[in-house]
Amino acid sequence: MKFKMSTNVAVRTKDFSKAVDFYKNVIGFNVRSETHEEADIDANPLTLFVIKNNEIPGPVMELFVDDLEKAKEILVENGCKILRWRGKGQDCYIEDPFGVKFNIWEE
Repeated sequence: MKFKMSTNVAVRTKDFSKAVDFYKNVIGFNVRSETHEEADIDANPLTLFVIKNNEIPGPVMELFVDDLEKAKEILVENGCKILRWRGKGQDCYIEDPFGVKFNIWEE
């Protein structure tokens, strides 16, 4: 199984408007699109997705895999905790043994 780092990072926060304002006006990133619950922000070379959320707060990095279910099996066997697993094409969040959160995405 090969894991590939994505350039997408989710910033999940209950303070959505404050977070968007911070990344736009303090840091100076360009907001490409925004709804009332999600913003797509150009943080070249990364893309930040600011998401209104109370359930799984904090930054979430993303890993691409060829086989989502095999990746899940390997990660759980190696000490990762499933935070949310909705299947292919949807959120599949894990927390590694060191507290880092990832969305696992099948390419």
